[in-house]
Amino acid sequence: MNKGKWCWELMILDGKADTDGLDSLAAADIDGDGKQEMIMGGNGGLVWYRPATFEKGLIAGGLVQFHVGIALDDVDGCGKPEVFVGEDPGKKDAWMLTWYKPGKDLRGPWERNIIDPVFGGAPHDILFADLDNDGENELVAIACYSPTPGIFAYKRSPGLKSPWKKFALSEGIFTEGLSVGDLNGDGKLEIVCGPDWYAQPQAGPFSGPWHRKVFAPNFREMCRTALADITGNGRPDIVITDSEYMDGFLSWFENRLLEDPANPWIEHRLEEGLVYSHSLDIKHNPQTGETLIFTAEMEQGGWSAPYNFDARLMTFATKDSGTTWEKEVLYKGEGTHQAKMYDIDGDGQWEIIGKIPDQYTHNPKVQIWKRRDKPTLNVSFKHRFLDRDKPVTAIEIMAADIDGDGRPDVACGSFWYKNPTWERHDIPGIYQVMNHYDLDKDGREEFIAIKRDPQAPAGDDYGALMSGELWWIKPVDPVNGKWEEHYIGKIDGDWAHGSAIAPLLPGKKLALITCYHNSQESGNLPELFEIPDDPRQAPWPKRGFAKVHYNEELIPFDIDNDGSLDVVAGQYWFDNQGDGSFKAYVTDEKSKAARIALSDINKNGKKDIIIAQEKMDYEKKHIPFSQLLWLENPIDSRQVPWRRHVIDVLRCAHSLGVADIDGDGEDEIIAGEHDPFWPYRKRCRLMVYKKADPQGTAWYRYCIDSRFEHHDGAKIFEMEPGRIGILSHGWQDKIYVHLWEVVKGG
Repeated sequence: MNKGKWCWELMILDGKADTDGLDSLAAADIDGDGKQEMIMGGNGGLVWYRPATFEKGLIAGGLVQFHVGIALDDVDGCGKPEVFVGEDPGKKDAWMLTWYKPGKDLRGPWERNIIDPVFGGAPHDILFADLDNDGENELVAIACYSPTPGIFAYKRSPGLKSPWKKFALSEGIFTEGLSVGDLNGDGKLEIVCGPDWYAQPQAGPFSGPWHRKVFAPNFREMCRTALADITGNGRPDIVITDSEYMDGFLSWFENRLLEDPANPWIEHRLEEGLVYSHSLDIKHNPQTGETLIFTAEMEQGGWSAPYNFDARLMTFATKDSGTTWEKEVLYKGEGTHQAKMYDIDGDGQWEIIGKIPDQYTHNPKVQIWKRRDKPTLNVSFKHRFLDRDKPVTAIEIMAADIDGDGRPDVACGSFWYKNPTWERHDIPGIYQVMNHYDLDKDGREEFIAIKRDPQAPAGDDYGALMSGELWWIKPVDPVNGKWEEHYIGKIDGDWAHGSAIAPLLPGKKLALITCYHNSQESGNLPELFEIPDDPRQAPWPKRGFAKVHYNEELIPFDIDNDGSLDVVAGQYWFDNQGDGSFKAYVTDEKSKAARIALSDINKNGKKDIIIAQEKMDYEKKHIPFSQLLWLENPIDSRQVPWRRHVIDVLRCAHSLGVADIDGDGEDEIIAGEHDPFWPYRKRCRLMVYKKADPQGTAWYRYCIDSRFEHHDGAKIFEMEPGRIGILSHGWQDKIYVHLWEVVKGG
């Protein structure tokens, strides 16, 4: 997190847009209410957002694809801009140009009108400009990805609602990156598209093809361009960046058309090595001569390009007509597409609005970056290793007062770490701790543990090493290695991957519930162990808990507020029937949980379920992105499905914690990514999310650390009164045990 005098803070305005992709972006006050709206289109819909109120709505949906091109202009003189887009109504590569006008309310039906029913290609860039100086803007659009690419202009039809008159300005050349300006100062507009610029024919702009010339001979066809008079000579210079490449340039070309016609464009390179820099914007102050260029990289380009984990948002500023430039990296670690600098909240300062198209995972999201003196989450995180040499893979990590000194220690695998020195001690005789609770009510917590299978072959196959026998172990003098151990019984599953201890049975008797690794494949169902009044009695009575395949975290909680303690299991919850039995209810079958947590996100008095999803590709040894979401607890918790709210997409966030870490009365969410395939090379991150609006529709995101892999970690505990820590550990990176201390005040 930025500790300087100011920072750029990312807010995810919508973690999952109501489309399968987001390609286009524009912003304006569409309905004249004084608040700015963002308009975005993609695969499956054209949508609007009002960031000031966190509202959103659908303009058009269904089997429609909207391309990158979008423009806003008041063509009917109503005082409010209309929305102009390129769309393919049947997703059959039958592109057309259309425009939409809202009714009295943005949530009502929008009027749709067709400009060109047969455009001939994907409309990648659209803008308005008065090409013939008649006082009325024409629509200029480029067609891409077509056997007949080109640049086309449209004159308005009488009444505007019938197709407009079309003129071909250039055909047969595929380029992207459209801008318009008077380059040579003759009072006529020229067109810039990619590395080329076009001059009007002598007989007028609609008399025939425009004359193509090259200004950037070393740039490829897919670019972003922008115009501004950087030098102050009264004519616009051209800024250009490669948009779809991993080795792109950012340059500005000094306009010397009048001074040196034989060498009319001088390139000034600002940056090399840009990765998919598909955003370009320019802010120019003619009074001061200051120019600010904004560019941003995507997280992933087209055509299955490698993922860019270090995507940057950058500005380049000059105060001396382009002689010197100051580069600033505003943000790193989040890609964006077609982003713009725009005062979206009306405070007189530029924000950055953007989105991730995400055509690969079909989870597009909407972003806003805002410059602040300090982050909304005004804390920092101090990391230390509790262990850099833990010998075996651990399945769980937890905090508990093991030595009885009043301070929580840490247990992980078959070891414990003494607070505050964090010296490592063995837990003798066992292989994995899996839960803790004061079972005998003596004021000291004990552990449920798994022993190592003495018949297991040598190696570090954690599954094969587990015996399947559960033990209750009690610290006696743990610093000197003295523990009691008492047999519980044998599980029917392969190995326990989630468990819970709580007074769930009649008379508030304690029960231990266990669920098992890969239950869908193995068929192993959750089991319930009745904990005797004297836990030393063995074996503990055991029976089936529920006929539901589930193999992750379990949380005891009265989810329906009926006074009885239930059990929450991500996409299910188990209603306590009061007689020792539990009835399973589905929350959302689509949300396969890796980890879960509970919090009243929307402050309606009912706990909601936070889910970090699991998605892995074992065949390709790849971790796809999956959703971090929360399920809204309805009035009747038995209602199916619970409403889903996507916070973000991460790579298998197999670690999850919830706590108020900054002390403002609102819970934050901590999530850590998991990758079991590539130790030391996986770029896993530990993230924290802070709610941006009362209803939990938008979230601020901060990266705590991007170095380590996490499994069943991100456990939050109070190291001592007033000091909060986050515990985590790795699966492949088994040797590490981590502690991040939360330092308030940044």
